[in-house]
Amino acid sequence: MAKSTRDEERKFILECIDLYRDLPALWKVTCEDYSNRVKKEAAYITLLEKYRERYQDATKEDVKKKFNALRTNFRKELKKVIDSEKYGAGTEDLFESSLWYYDAMLFVQDQETPAPSRSFVDKEEESIADDNTLENTDSSSEVSQDTQSSGLAAPSKRTNFRRKKRTIEDKRNELMELACKRLREPEDDTTSLVQTWVNELKHMEPKQQLLSKKAINDILFEGRMGTLKRNSVLINPPEQSFVQHRLVQPESISSRQSLTPTSVVCHGSFHNNQPTI
Repeated sequence: MAKSTRDEERKFILECIDLYRDLPALWKVTCEDYSNRVKKEAAYITLLEKYRERYQDATKEDVKKKFNALRTNFRKELKKVIDSEKYGAGTEDLFESSLWYYDAMLFVQDQETPAPSRSFVDKEEESIADDNTLENTDSSSEVSQDTQSSGLAAPSKRTNFRRKKRTIEDKRNELMELACKRLREPEDDTTSLVQTWVNELKHMEPKQQLLSKKAINDILFEGRMGTLKRNSVLINPPEQSFVQHRLVQPESISSRQSLTPTSVVCHGSFHNNQPTI
C-alpha cells in the first residue's frame, strides 16, 4: 500500500475514533446509555454511517470487529506502559508505545483492565476476530496487528471455555463417585428393618395402617422410657367371658338331685367345676 494511501487510511480511522469517543453508549460502562439497547443501536448506526464514507459495503459487524481490534491492540500497549511504570528502575526504562493511534484511544483507558489474555468487549460484542472484511483497505501493519490480537483473544476464550467445562465435569464425577460410595456401603440392621416395616404398611388398608402406626409409636415411647418388658405387648387378647348355667330343679325331681357340671371360660382357659352336694 502506498504511503499516501496509508496516511489517508490512518487519518480516516482517527476520525472514526473521535466519533467513537463522542458515543459513550458504545464504550463507557458507567454511562446510562451503555445498557440501553435502543440508544446503543442508534450509536452504532451513527458510527456505521461514518465508516461507510470510506468502506461503502461495511456492516455493523465490520464496525464491531474493527473497534474490537483497535481496543485490543491499545490494551496490549497500555499494559506494557503500566508494567514499565510499575517495575521500571528509572525513567529510561519506561515503555513508550509506538502504536500510531495510542494517544487517540486514551479516553478508554479507565474502561480497560490490562491483562495478558483477557479481552474487553461488550456483552453484545464478545467476539474478536481478524479484520478480514477490510483487508483490502487496511494498511499492512493494521492487518498484522488485528491478526495478532485475534490470535491472542481466541485461544484465551477457548482456554476459559475448556477450563470451565473441566470444572463442571470434575464436579459431576465427584458427585457420581460419592453416590457410588454410598451405594457400596452395607445397610445396617436398623435400616433394613425399617424398610421392611414400610413395605408391609404399604400393603395394609388405611385403617390397619393407622392402628399399626399407633402400636409402633406406643412401643417406641415405652422403649424410650425404659419400661418395656418381655410380656409388655399383648396383641388381640381374648375377651373374658364367663358362661354361667342356671341350676334347674324341676318339681318332679328330688331336691337332692345331682347338678350338671358348669363350665367357666376365663382368658381362653377352660376349667370344669364340680358342685358340692
